[in-house]
Amino acid sequence: MLVRGLKIPRRLGAILFCIILAFALLILRLFWVQVVWGGQLRQEATAIRTRDIVLNPNRGIIYDRNHNPLVTSIPVYSVYAHPDQIKDVPRTAAAVAPVLGMKGEEVQQKLSGGKPFVWLKYGVSPEKARELQARNLPGIGMVQSSTRFYKQGTLAAHLLGFVGDENQGLNGVEKRFDAELRGTPGKMVLEVDSHDRQIPQSGVLVRPSTPGNNLILTIDQTIQYYVERELDRIVSSYQPSWAVILVMDPRSGEILAMGSRPTFDPSRWKEFPSGLWEKNPATHHTYEPGSTFKIISAAAALEEGVVQPAEQFFDSGYVTVKGRRISCWDEKGHGPETFAQAVENSCNPVFAQVGLRLGKERLYKYVRGFGFGSATGIDLPGEETGVVVSQQKATDLDIAVMSIGQSIAVTPIQLITAVSAVANGGNLVQPHVVRAVEDAQGKVIREITPGVVRRVISADTARQVAGMLEKVVVEGTGKRALVEGYRVAGKTGTAQVPVPGGYAPDKYVASFAGFAPAGDPRVAVLVVVGEPRGGQYHGGEVAAPAFSAVVRDTLRYLGVPEDPGQQHQDAQAEQAAAGPVDNRVPVPDLTGFPVADARWLLSERGLRVWSPGEEGVVTGQEPAAGQQVSRGHTVSLRVGGLQPGGQVIVPNLTGLTVKKAGAVLEKLHLHLQPTGSGVAVKQKPQPGARVSPGTTVSVEFNPP
Repeated sequence: MLVRGLKIPRRLGAILFCIILAFALLILRLFWVQVVWGGQLRQEATAIRTRDIVLNPNRGIIYDRNHNPLVTSIPVYSVYAHPDQIKDVPRTAAAVAPVLGMKGEEVQQKLSGGKPFVWLKYGVSPEKARELQARNLPGIGMVQSSTRFYKQGTLAAHLLGFVGDENQGLNGVEKRFDAELRGTPGKMVLEVDSHDRQIPQSGVLVRPSTPGNNLILTIDQTIQYYVERELDRIVSSYQPSWAVILVMDPRSGEILAMGSRPTFDPSRWKEFPSGLWEKNPATHHTYEPGSTFKIISAAAALEEGVVQPAEQFFDSGYVTVKGRRISCWDEKGHGPETFAQAVENSCNPVFAQVGLRLGKERLYKYVRGFGFGSATGIDLPGEETGVVVSQQKATDLDIAVMSIGQSIAVTPIQLITAVSAVANGGNLVQPHVVRAVEDAQGKVIREITPGVVRRVISADTARQVAGMLEKVVVEGTGKRALVEGYRVAGKTGTAQVPVPGGYAPDKYVASFAGFAPAGDPRVAVLVVVGEPRGGQYHGGEVAAPAFSAVVRDTLRYLGVPEDPGQQHQDAQAEQAAAGPVDNRVPVPDLTGFPVADARWLLSERGLRVWSPGEEGVVTGQEPAAGQQVSRGHTVSLRVGGLQPGGQVIVPNLTGLTVKKAGAVLEKLHLHLQPTGSGVAVKQKPQPGARVSPGTTVSVEFNPP
């Protein structure tokens, strides 16, 4: 080989060629690693030297229709540790454990596990977090998170649902609207070395979480209290296996209240058997509706013209269809009666005959048209479709008994939706429990207005049925559903409970379905009581009084004008019961009192009390404080736990003795500083003030 006239030995040239080739291969390899594999290797290197910690966002607030918060997220803290930054593990564990309510051995075990990062405890209160922060322990830190706070305890528990440990909705609207409520998680990024230890003085990147959107429900908190109150009265009087009360606006399909028994506390759902919380009875429980279904049968028959309200029938006490006797509840029979009177008397033989006149095709047209056999589409999880005998397999006997509410299974939400169609003039509306979704700043980003699904009967037919249902309340089986001052339309139901081979001889479902005011309905209400005990089981006895109480209080609360010409026997009776003026007492201010003490204060004044539970603190009441009522009047309490941030509402101690005031404050974790003796006349802080636990309340006492 020659280079500028010089001859290079062949062996040396080969070596030089190899060196050049090696350099070329190295350059090619370097290009491949840097350019072709560069992105992937950078990702792997980042993953090796960093650790990501997920920061859960605050879930959105759930409000009632009047923007009263029902569910909020209150601030708590999650405490973590960097064990490699802790020099004295036993000393640190001993300092941390009592603040977090943990055992020292447990904390020390976590700190000695060899990990660069460990969570010590979730859900630490702000007070404990501040106490821990004041100790200034190296290697111990915390991030703010949140936990769900159900302000009214068990109120509307099945509707609201609850969340799991990972901030995920598990039931109710918490589950159905989880995507809206959950928010976007944040992230905390740590840099670690080859031994998985945090690199000293390295930065910690925190990407904050984004809070979830808020929900505005159709539920009215006050109407929900009326429902819960009546459910508790039903449970106290009849010890049923289950009970449901629904209140719907028949014009819009908005659910104003939804309650059921037995119930549970959403904040402690793990402590209750799964059978209490996994299904919502209002949307999941199926039952034979009995005579309340005659509302549908009557509407179908009148719409199709197969019967007229004044048409004459004769009830001998039973009718035979396909060899089976269908008896009337009155074994003697009602004798001659019109169809309108048959509705009033809830006469099974007449309805069986009318159902056969309708025939299979037309009856099923209205069964399907009113929504039975299919889901209503309510915005709650776990809705059942009910059970309807296959139209192809249905016999004349099936048609006859279906017309009286047997051989068909419905859910409470299906029945109240069908009754609302009669109430509003013939339109089947979409039931729903959420009105709107708003962002964390309170701006509405989506309104929910499902509207009309279809028309099922004419307005004229709806008016005819409403008129006959009004007679049921005035003169028929539903007299105990009467609401003085308002025209009420409704229907009783008493159904046997089906078992294999027939019906249980001593088990019934008592119900009442109706609406008011009959001329211009504002509310439709359904009360269903499953298997009541104690001897009474008819819908007119068990369910109708609860219907009356809910409708009465709801219409008055909504300010619905009374119907002209309606009697006011209830007002006269109340005044007679009140007696002289000095028999009336002012309702005490109960806000801030523990429930047990509020009950004691009311009983001292001769007043009754209702509350959604026996524990907690009174957050509201009805009637309001200072209102004059007769002795024996029922005061409804709203109950909650500690306020957000752990604050306590200072109760009004006026009139209490030193001993009683001290006992009340002690339950609230407050201290009493008394002056004088006798009964309380002044206090500081003032009633209604929000203070931290441990605050001293100065109270002046004077002789009574």
